[in-house]
Amino acid sequence: MTDCARPRSVAPLAALLLTMALAASPAGAQQNVANNPLTDIPAIQVQNYLQPVMSGQPGSGADQPFLRGIVPHDTFGWPQLMRASLAAGTTVWGPAGTESGLGDLTLFDVPLIQLANAKLGIGPLLILPTATSPALGERKWQGGVQGVVSAPYAWGLAAALVAYQQAFDGSARSLTVQPFLFYNLSDGFYVRSSGIATVDFGRQRAVVPLGLGIGRVRQLADGNVLNMYLEPQYSVVQSGIGQPSFQVFAGFNIQFPPGRAP
Repeated sequence: MTDCARPRSVAPLAALLLTMALAASPAGAQQNVANNPLTDIPAIQVQNYLQPVMSGQPGSGADQPFLRGIVPHDTFGWPQLMRASLAAGTTVWGPAGTESGLGDLTLFDVPLIQLANAKLGIGPLLILPTATSPALGERKWQGGVQGVVSAPYAWGLAAALVAYQQAFDGSARSLTVQPFLFYNLSDGFYVRSSGIATVDFGRQRAVVPLGLGIGRVRQLADGNVLNMYLEPQYSVVQSGIGQPSFQVFAGFNIQFPPGRAP
């Protein structure tokens, strides 16, 4: 394993965000509701990972947009949350050329359990082989288990997503862990960290990114809630070829409170 050096040009940004986090007073609960992965409000998420540097592959990179839909429901009288995520319009490039297309479609559904201040969800995970190229996805039917936990506080929110998935033919297995930390500032702003650590057992590679970014939550005139964010992430641990050494995560979410959904 090798450590990824942090570019000097981003040090001032990291210092500024850290200063804001330490100096600002905690805000209200609006940011917590907008950032909580277990908030039971219909939502649409548009997210993008720009990965200009890949370990062991000079001149290679990727741009991965994701389109997600979140649908709360009460099937069989139990509150649940379903999420569909499609890698839409992924582009990868390298010395051999550039390729674009769709990635795989990921679905999960988690029944929700309230545990004191925390909320827990755990349920089935299914991945459909919709990728248009082997470079853009596994292109294998996969199943697994998705777990989500979150806990709001006066200062912000702590949460985590943990998923294990395996191809039905046993050829691909991976574990992903995404811890979330959100520190609320004033006027809807917040500081965030949400890097996704991945262990790919099939290809024997792993990556652990560390992120530090900023976002803002705003209520729109129609009552819906807009959440915009930007988070540079640096891989403090890398193992294997083709892992993102540096990436920029950006996106926005729109929540549609009851009576406001389109």
